[in-house]
Amino acid sequence: MSVTLSIWSTKQGEIRRFLHSFYQKDFKNEEFSRRWVGNFYNPMDSIDMISALMDNFENYEVTLYIHMENGYLHKITEGNYDDVIKGLIGIYYLPVECDTGLEVS
Repeated sequence: MSVTLSIWSTKQGEIRRFLHSFYQKDFKNEEFSRRWVGNFYNPMDSIDMISALMDNFENYEVTLYIHMENGYLHKITEGNYDDVIKGLIGIYYLPVECDTGLEVS
């Protein structure tokens, strides 16, 4: 299971600028992109990207979405990103207690 994030912008080069800052490498193919989609097979990597963008939201003219399993996009904002991160941690990293004999090995 992976986490899918997408970044949208109407400003040319803005997605490339953020990705360059985040990954510390050039994204020439993203110069004219209005949308970027990333699949994160390690959910902690998606949390890192959410945190980095929200900590610097005033520096970039982009919008960040998380793709839900039901096909919906959920906008991540300065006001809800903590809850999104807590939800990801709860889904992927917190142990779940179950009845004896139902454990997954």
